[in-house]
Amino acid sequence: MPRVWSNPEFVRHRRAELRPVRAITVAALVAVVCVLVGLACWASERAGLEGIRQGAETYATDGWNQRLATAERDFAPRVWLLFYKWLIGLQGAALTFWTLFSCAQSVSGERDRKTWDFQRTTRLTPAEILIGKLLGEPVLVYFAVLCAAPVTLIAGLGGGLSLGTVLSIFILLATVSLFLGLGGMWLSTLLETRTRGVGLIGALGLYLATVMMFQMRSGGLPGLAAFSPLMVFFGLMDLGDDAPYHNVAPVLFGHEVPWLLMNVLLCVTFGAWLALMLVRNLKRDYQEIRPLSRWQAVGCAAFLNFLIYALLSPVHSITVEGRVGWFDDAKVVAAFAVAMNGLILFLMGLATLTPQERLKVWRRKRATGEAAIFADDGLPWPWLGISAVVAYALMVWGLLAWNNTLPLDMSTLQTAAVRLLIVLVFVTRDVLFLQWCMLTRLRQPVVKGVLYLCLYYAAAAVMTTLAAISSHQTGNWAMSLLTPVQAFDPDVKGLAFPTVTYIGLALQMGLIAVVLAAISSRLQRPTQVVSAAA
Repeated sequence: MPRVWSNPEFVRHRRAELRPVRAITVAALVAVVCVLVGLACWASERAGLEGIRQGAETYATDGWNQRLATAERDFAPRVWLLFYKWLIGLQGAALTFWTLFSCAQSVSGERDRKTWDFQRTTRLTPAEILIGKLLGEPVLVYFAVLCAAPVTLIAGLGGGLSLGTVLSIFILLATVSLFLGLGGMWLSTLLETRTRGVGLIGALGLYLATVMMFQMRSGGLPGLAAFSPLMVFFGLMDLGDDAPYHNVAPVLFGHEVPWLLMNVLLCVTFGAWLALMLVRNLKRDYQEIRPLSRWQAVGCAAFLNFLIYALLSPVHSITVEGRVGWFDDAKVVAAFAVAMNGLILFLMGLATLTPQERLKVWRRKRATGEAAIFADDGLPWPWLGISAVVAYALMVWGLLAWNNTLPLDMSTLQTAAVRLLIVLVFVTRDVLFLQWCMLTRLRQPVVKGVLYLCLYYAAAAVMTTLAAISSHQTGNWAMSLLTPVQAFDPDVKGLAFPTVTYIGLALQMGLIAVVLAAISSRLQRPTQVVSAAA
């Protein structure tokens, strides 16, 4: 704590945001809000009590008299509990959103003010800059929550909650807000000057996605719902058997765990990856930013695959609101894992794209035999292959681990191997296309490359639909040649895929060779300096 308190970046924000007049004003505002919310809660419960009293006076039955006695006895705890819910809700919304919003402007805002280079050239390490900004940017809302914490604690205890429950909810808010702060800062590092609006939209999307993750409680990976503070909050409050969240618990390796523990595990592990990416890149020039090294990308892909099988919940282990889960046999699990690996491999490819100058140096060293194909500055496709092999090995392990619940046969593994190969080939083609875009004069080449890929898949969907109008077989041909979707045909067993699937695989390999030739041609050109007018 002394090192954090004396961190120059944290001190800068603390002195700017918590000047005495501002701090006193914030504390007074928090006190006024607490008083107003408390009075509103008392008035609401008082109105309900008066309604019951009038009913008892009107009907004068034993049922109404008993209801009145219960309401009068529970009046104070109900007021305190309602007061606590409003306070914790307001603090949670303010803390999480403000932390994400302020951290999402931390680096891009410095670039916009032309002060980021001054911070990068200081003696502060990337870790010190990260800690200073993570704790310093939202320091004002931290102070406001700290001012309201004693009142919130008293209200929770007065409402009948245990001290452990009240403290657990504070821990929940702390972990979620720090995780969102890391996510916002990571988004901020990816933005150049004059693109802060895009970053704020991305931050808002991250916030909404985190909050709405509670919908995952009814799926095959219910543990992911612990990302949402709403899910953990309702789980800790234990609202009763009638609540849709009751009897829903996350599972870890088939064993139920508390919502708070799952939230802490997810936020800490994913936050550690975000912190690693930030520490690697905070002091790098924008053109040199690479979120992960090649081996780190392989490790991240392995972690995400491991998480699938760790959080897996089969269909007969949990049902929610009368709906069954996602997974009823090993084939469905394998198909889901392959589909998720398409996204994972694409993200890992994005994280390992090589800047143009580094790639040119690697090519020269490669020509003289000084660099290997698996060099850290080389093309990303070999590392995608390694990630796919690791993913398949973890799939075999995961399906064998669930063999007693989800029986496994050899044909499932064979089908999954072919599907993963097809997905790998399509992802490799797309990632190499993005690598080629980085060698052109496009402004924001990765963003525009991703947009071009979206346009391609939209066109492929249209062409497949038009082809399917003439005949179902023609539609299957178009789908197999242009997209990897046909590989997920549930009727396929073992290696018995349609011939057109293997033809489409060979076609995409040919396109990969064409893209590699285009990249090699680009690398042979001398470096050209783009003029300011261009």
